[in-house]
Amino acid sequence: MPLSRRLALAAATLVLALFLAPASSEATIPRTRGSWLYGPHAVWSTGSTSTWVFHPLSEPVSAGGLTEARFSWEMTENSGSCKARVAVRYSNDGIAWDTSKEVGSWQTTAGPFWGSTYVNLLTLGGGNVPMAFVQFGVQVQKDSGSAIQLCNITLRVEPMERVGQ
Repeated sequence: MPLSRRLALAAATLVLALFLAPASSEATIPRTRGSWLYGPHAVWSTGSTSTWVFHPLSEPVSAGGLTEARFSWEMTENSGSCKARVAVRYSNDGIAWDTSKEVGSWQTTAGPFWGSTYVNLLTLGGGNVPMAFVQFGVQVQKDSGSAIQLCNITLRVEPMERVGQ
């Protein structure tokens, strides 16, 4: 790669990091007992209003015993037209992943979004036999305009596990 292109990429990365640096190290959404908290993480859209990008926020998590989860999340530092929604994806080996499945609706404004109900992870996974791994994240898409959009996301997952597992 030519030096000019590497310098341009380095400069763009620095600008992105400075723009998306969280204002504080604490999110509005606290970690509660038994929950998993991920973020804040910088996420971005493509330049298209019809194509979303899945951003994994968690590491691959063993799906054994997980049947339901409740999701609360927060969007901050929205560049103006970033929209996001919670999503999960599944894998048998932790390397090859299925297409992510959306959970809930698109949000376009900054702020916390509180999960009120548990989502059936088995139904999202396509049946009663879950795959070995699940990964929690968000789908991000540009709401309008022609530029790539950016925001920070913090995600809280409250799992409900099968009794006896």
